[in-house]
Amino acid sequence: MNVNNLNLGEHVKFDVKKRFGIITLNRQEKANALTLEMLKDLKKVIDHCQQAENIRGILLTGNGNSFTTGMDMRSIDASNHEMAFEYERIASEIAFSLFSGKPVICAINGKAMGDGVAYALCSDYRLAVKETYFQMPEIKTGIFPGAGTIVIMTRVLGIPWTKRILMFAEKIPAEKALEIGLIDYIVDSKEELMKVAFEKARFLFTKNQVVLNGIKLCTNYLIDKSISNGYELEKQYLKGWIERGKKNDHVEQVREKIISL
Repeated sequence: MNVNNLNLGEHVKFDVKKRFGIITLNRQEKANALTLEMLKDLKKVIDHCQQAENIRGILLTGNGNSFTTGMDMRSIDASNHEMAFEYERIASEIAFSLFSGKPVICAINGKAMGDGVAYALCSDYRLAVKETYFQMPEIKTGIFPGAGTIVIMTRVLGIPWTKRILMFAEKIPAEKALEIGLIDYIVDSKEELMKVAFEKARFLFTKNQVVLNGIKLCTNYLIDKSISNGYELEKQYLKGWIERGKKNDHVEQVREKIISL
């Protein structure tokens, strides 16, 4: 799909720089809270990035003082189960795509809540301005966290911190987020945020994409496999990389196998 044919709404901005798809959440007046339509646009542009041959990765960020505060509760009728399920389905598909696809850098420009935490966790490199904080407040209103948050959070942060964040809605400032592995780097300003993010993107886009994608895939999916089973799948991916003439088909087959197990 051509970039010009994406037909995105005003709340999701898209550009391509350094062969990275730059996706910017742009609903500043509502702290980049996500409506269902905004979520559909976000999925649309992420799908485009995953499929486009000229794009080697994704850089996800936001405008204003918030990355995103998650679902806009006022935009979803809680009694409309069909709407609620559709939101959860799309949110989960976004998380899965970020976790399973091309390299993702998350440049967190301010507070991240709900889906904002989930999508950051699905990224491969997370940097944030020093004023950032993270919180999952769903427990306060009796909402079960969605978008695969529990599964991914336990992989990234471990069981104790997952419970503290999800069961007690602890607010995590940037310094603590760095300490527990929720983010990788802290910057002083939004200007520095994007400068460092582009430096990371520049490094990644010059590297062998089959190797990069394989490292991400095996790291994310083989953690809970036995050493023997995980190593066998890793060797199969390696074989696809060595057999350069057949690497695309073979690697894709191994990728699907790894994800499905």
